[in-house]
Amino acid sequence: MLPPVIFLGITWYFGWNALHGARGLEAQATEQAKLAKAKQDFTAAEALRQQWETRVAALGGPAIDPDMLDEQARAVLNLADPADLVVDLPSK
Repeated sequence: MLPPVIFLGITWYFGWNALHGARGLEAQATEQAKLAKAKQDFTAAEALRQQWETRVAALGGPAIDPDMLDEQARAVLNLADPADLVVDLPSK
């Protein structure tokens, strides 16, 4: 009677670990979800990087777009052109 009980105990132990253990099916599903989220984040970051590469390419080399350069310089420096009309809006 003792050997079948020991065998069933060992079988239960390995079966439980196969489902709930550190490398079991539940842990694998969690890791798959994390991987899908990481791939989604990577895709978003890659699209953002591509946008920045396009903008930087437009600012560099002999074909600098003066309007884009002026727009970026004003945005970074928080300045306006003396020829621009600036209207102060009342705060809410």
